Order: sequence, then C-alpha cells, then structure tokens
Amino acid sequence: MFKLLVFTGLFPAVLFAQQKDSLQTRDLEGVTIYNKRNAQTETHSASTQIMDSLHLQSIPSLQLSDVIKHFSGVIVKDYGGLGGLKTVSVRSLGANHTAVAYDGFTVTDYQSGQINIGRFSLDNTDCITLYVGEGTDIFRPARSFASASLLQLNTRKAVFKDNKPWNVNVSFKTGSFHLYQPTVLLENKIGKRIITSFYGEYIYNKGNYPFSIQNADSSMRFRRENADMQCYRTEANVYLQINSKQELNAKVFYYYAKQGLPGAVVFYSLPSRQRLWDENLFAQLHYQYNIKEKLRFQSNAKWNYSYLRYLDSDYLNMEGKLDNKYWQREFYLSNAVLYEVVPKLSLSLSNDLFLNNMHTSMEDFPLPYRYSSLTAASTLFRLKKFSLSATLLHSYIYDMIKGEDKGTVRHRLNPSFHISYQPIEKKSIYIEVFYKNIFRMPTFNDLYYRLVGNANLKPERTHQFDVGIKWVEYINVLLPYVSLSADVYHNIVNDKIIAVPNKNLFVWSMINLGRVSVTGVNLQAMVEMKYHRHIQTDYMINYTYQYVVDISDEKAKNYKHQ
Repeated sequence: MFKLLVFTGLFPAVLFAQQKDSLQTRDLEGVTIYNKRNAQTETHSASTQIMDSLHLQSIPSLQLSDVIKHFSGVIVKDYGGLGGLKTVSVRSLGANHTAVAYDGFTVTDYQSGQINIGRFSLDNTDCITLYVGEGTDIFRPARSFASASLLQLNTRKAVFKDNKPWNVNVSFKTGSFHLYQPTVLLENKIGKRIITSFYGEYIYNKGNYPFSIQNADSSMRFRRENADMQCYRTEANVYLQINSKQELNAKVFYYYAKQGLPGAVVFYSLPSRQRLWDENLFAQLHYQYNIKEKLRFQSNAKWNYSYLRYLDSDYLNMEGKLDNKYWQREFYLSNAVLYEVVPKLSLSLSNDLFLNNMHTSMEDFPLPYRYSSLTAASTLFRLKKFSLSATLLHSYIYDMIKGEDKGTVRHRLNPSFHISYQPIEKKSIYIEVFYKNIFRMPTFNDLYYRLVGNANLKPERTHQFDVGIKWVEYINVLLPYVSLSADVYHNIVNDKIIAVPNKNLFVWSMINLGRVSVTGVNLQAMVEMKYHRHIQTDYMINYTYQYVVDISDEKAKNYKHQ
C-alpha cells in the first residue's frame, strides 16, 4: 500500500542590489511534494479515530458501512445489504445519538432521527473521523456539539499534478447477481482561485441470489425475488479562494434510490411486492474569513429536501394497497467566530438557527414544525504537555403543529469538557478524561406516528464519562508506526425512548424508560510494517466489551436486566 502526503508551498524570491546588473528575478510556481504520512498521528486522543484516504483504499470494501465497522466501539446496523438502510451506533447509545456530518454540515432526518450512511459514496470519501464526546476542535458549528458522538465524512479535494488543469477518473465495478457500479469524477482548475468538481455514480443490483430451505424431508431451492436496487448519486462542488484571507465553498448533492423489499420467506405464500423510493437533495455554502492572525470567522448555510415513499401492493385494506409518502425540508444558518486571546488560550462562539418541517400523504398525520436555536461557547487551553477544552451548549427548541395555537418550548444547558495530558515529554503517551452531558429530542415519528406516537415524550438525556490512554511510536524502518489505545467509559441514559406494547401485542406506543446504564471497554491496536519502499502491510485489532442494563427501579423484576 502506498501512502502519500501532499505539501504545497509558494516561495517568492526577492533580491536586493545596490546597482543595476544583469541578474533577473522570477517568481517560482508552487511545488508539490509527495511523501508518506499516517492520519492516525494527527490525533493523540483515544476517543477520536481517523481513517485517511490511503487507509480507506487498503480496506477491501464496497460501501461506507464496511469501513466504519473497523472503528472501535461502533455498531453498524445493516437493514437489507447493498442499498439497504445503514445506521451507526456508538457505545450502545443508539443511532439517534450519532450525528453524521458531510464536509462539515450535519446531515438530518427529523422523521426517524437515524441517518442512512448508505446515501454517501465510499469512492468519493477522502477521510472519516469519529469523535466521541468532546474533541479539541472548537471552531465548528454549534450543531456538531449537540450529539453524543460525531461521524465526520470529508470528500476528496482536488490535487493537480504537473500544472494540469483537468483530472478525469472513470471506474467500473461489477459483481455477482448483476451488480454494476460505474463512477466518474471530473475536476477542473480555473485560474489560480477557482476549482470545480463533479462526481457521479450509478449502482444496479438485481440481488436474485439462490437459497435453499428445508421442508420436512425435502430441500427446495429458490431465487430471491424483489431484491433489486437502483441508485444514483451526483455531487457538484465549487471552491473559490477569494483572497489570502477569504474562501467560499459551495456544494450541491443529489441522491435517488428505488428498490424492492423482499421480506421474509414464508411457505406457500407469494413473494413480497413491497417497494421503497428514497430521494435527497441539498445545497450548502461555506464561507470563512481569517480577519486577523488571531481572529477567524465562518458562516454556513444549507437547504435540504428529502422524499420517502413506501408501497405495499398486497396490503389488506379498502384500497387494496398501502402507499405512504413523506416529505421533509430544512433551512439552516450558522455563524461561528474564533479568537486567540493568547497563544495558549482560544475562545469560540457559534450559533445555529434551523427550521424543519414534515408533511405526509397520511390524512391522520399532523404537520409538525420544529424551530431550533443552538449556541455553543467553547474554550481551548493548551500547554506543552497539557490541554483542556470545555463547551457550554444552550438549546432552544420550539415544536408546533400546523393549525394549533400553542406549541412546546424546551430549553437546555449542556456542559462538556476534555482533558489531555502527556506524562513523558519525549514519549507519545497521552492520557485523557472527558465528560459530556447531552440530550436528543423525540423524532417526528416518536411524537406523531399513527397509534404509536406519544406527544408527551420527554427528551432523552445522556451523561458520558470516559478515561483513556493512547501510545503512538516509531520503532524502526520495519515498524514505522505502532499505536495502542484503551478506553474505559460509563454512560447514563435518562428517559430513554423505546417502543413497548400498549393495549396488545399489535398496538405499540413510545414511552420514556427511566434509567439505563452502559459500561464498556474499547481496545485498539494498529501496526504498520514496511518491507520495501513500495510494499507495506497494516494490521488492526479492535475489541469492545459492553454491559447495558436497566437501572430504573431497584424493586422491579427487570432491575439490572439487559
């Protein structure tokens, strides 16, 4: 595996002479140097894990979920294989507590609260970072602080070699059961300040794999039906360097998928004819201004639209089918400022405003609106061997139903801090401690879904405690990189939102379960072995232990039961 690091520098030459001579001056163009570097050395935190593009390429995988499974403490729930829903749960807190950010903007789904990472392409991903608890990057939108963990996806940035203004990359993958996946990437450099890129991907999979089932003394072979899937992904980017202090980035993303839901295999019954359509379109704009050496400002804006349709042609009702459609929209604006008081102390303040709404084809489903304002005040204090970051997040959320006079207002203050210490100056050993208090709002389905929804649900509140240690070392030429890390954590979840049977086993309802305890250990070991300049192998071992129990009522029969 080859690992490269890109450095770009511009070195102007200025010559002074007392008298005119034949010596001429000339400005040199930027120089690009390629070298090896491992992204894991970018973080000294055991609770922060990074995979760079070279690491991603070394893992044999077809989709993002295959790669994210390599993170310690992560559970990827896969509903339906290729093209199916993929959600990420970190340290048993559930997918609703894991925020997913795409190039710095948080992806949202207020209907279910769970982000489908299957919407995003692995081929166009340059780096994946998992933050658990509080990180040391305080110059970011307030919404990125508002979850127990953050999965950051960064797309690739264009690198132009030999002063070429174009990069073209076309690929084609194929596999069993009629899997076809062509992709195209176009990158263009316009002058010295503008870079544009376009990425397109198409996936088709028939999914008609053979299987056998046992029926008494005979075995019958079938092929899976209604498991086909088609998916389109496109993305366009514009990067504008306004001047040496200002930059502007714009992105438009579109995703469309239609697929069959094969369902369970049942004797003497017809195959499922259920179908699902999923569509997502968003546009986002990022502006950053380095006002002074110690003062920086950034502004972000986003518009998001999503559409989901579920069709069951065999549903037994008066219409002879079930055809539900859901639409969601979001308007988002964020501003953040970072000020370096002294070289060792930085302060930041960020505010996010966003509006979410949803409507559906179901006549008895309310039309909910949610207005949110998040404000995060953060500080970062760094010494040579010690660092401390702390954040205080204020959340204001107003829920209302169209046609109703009054809504529900909720205020929350959530503190968090992170401490890192290097006990031996010349050894890359780091000890960290962090605490984070955060909550998640009930989703629109939790509150309003037919028969199941409960409008009186409380927010789900969590407390995270963590102690970790990480050791990173260069041993020799054969072992250029060795990393060992361990985390011991304890999470408390209050008012956990779950579904339980209400009147009978066919009618369920959402409730708040008093108190849940999560205790766990994460261990990770990474080793790089370099046998030759062009031959290298990577080894990774992850181990996770978790103990999750209900501690709501000491007198209850299910006390300390899983």
